[in-house]
Amino acid sequence: MLDLSVCKHFDFRSDEYRTLFDLADVTAFQHPIWQDAMQRYLQHFPEVEERTLQMRCKTSGCLVGVVPLVARKKLGATVLEYANMNLVDYALPTMHRDIKNWIPDPDFLSKRLLETLGAYDVLRIKHMPVSDPAVLRLFPTGHYQKADFSAYLTELGPDYEEWRAANISKSERKHRDKKRRAMMREGDWQMQRLFDADQIRTAMDHLRLFHKDRYKDRPGEDLIQKQVTFDFYLDLACQNAENGFVRIYQFTYDGEIVAVQYGIEHGGRHLMLMMGLDFERVGRYSPGLLMTEDLIAECIRDGIKIFDFTVGDEPYKLKFGTRQLPIYTLWHTHSVLGNVGLTVAGAVNRTPISERLRRWVN
Repeated sequence: MLDLSVCKHFDFRSDEYRTLFDLADVTAFQHPIWQDAMQRYLQHFPEVEERTLQMRCKTSGCLVGVVPLVARKKLGATVLEYANMNLVDYALPTMHRDIKNWIPDPDFLSKRLLETLGAYDVLRIKHMPVSDPAVLRLFPTGHYQKADFSAYLTELGPDYEEWRAANISKSERKHRDKKRRAMMREGDWQMQRLFDADQIRTAMDHLRLFHKDRYKDRPGEDLIQKQVTFDFYLDLACQNAENGFVRIYQFTYDGEIVAVQYGIEHGGRHLMLMMGLDFERVGRYSPGLLMTEDLIAECIRDGIKIFDFTVGDEPYKLKFGTRQLPIYTLWHTHSVLGNVGLTVAGAVNRTPISERLRRWVN
């Protein structure tokens, strides 16, 4: 059986969490480095209360599960959710692969879990890349809702040219080669992986500016324009470029920075988080396609097995031999108010409704 508890300041840098992380089927978003940085990020939001769930073997005390949760009020309801803060593309509980061995009676455990987590109306874990039965054993009355967007990834191999021939059509390869030749005739295109903190800061300033120009007419919020979020990514890169967890690249054209790509890597999987381009300067050369090809070639040279474009249905992702990864949200209600809220949330996704209600869902 499991012993359950909730704490506000779990030590994600501890040896026991690292051991659990190595025994769990999770992603770089559950890595001790990322989770530790997220915990510091949460301190900038006093309206958010940390409720990190710990699961331990009742006999040995061994840590077998951790779910970083936060509680906050939305339209009078208490929403308990994964500590996502719109920065986590893949939200997963960090659970031992054999967690089912510690859940012999899901109904009893569910009651104990609800007592442990404290008062809430709705629990949700959004951006789950799997509909994991083990999680539903914790919440037997919960359910998964498939998102209206997906993630995309491509399997790499040992040879770049072979991968390119197998995953990109001949006509598309010809088109890109033509663009690259035209670009190289008129200037010098260079890619550089960054490790120096000063260079990273300069590149991040460019990334922020490129983002602002590119996304100014798009719906939604460009979080990197918020200083606290920008500092989160900047600090993460400056502290973890050397150890390889963060991989940040700049692309220059005739010595000027025209593109920046920011990703994280773990277990042979590169996750692309942000890309910024100077479309005014190099847009006519399809720079997004060319820089992504250069990045994939670099990943293959480094032995990385998967290039993950993460969430979002941008059409360009389909041009790299990607497969689609469905995304889910786990919902669990714990009150009449929660049931009403979940019904409203469904209506929000189907009809034009006030932005205030839409923010409750998101």
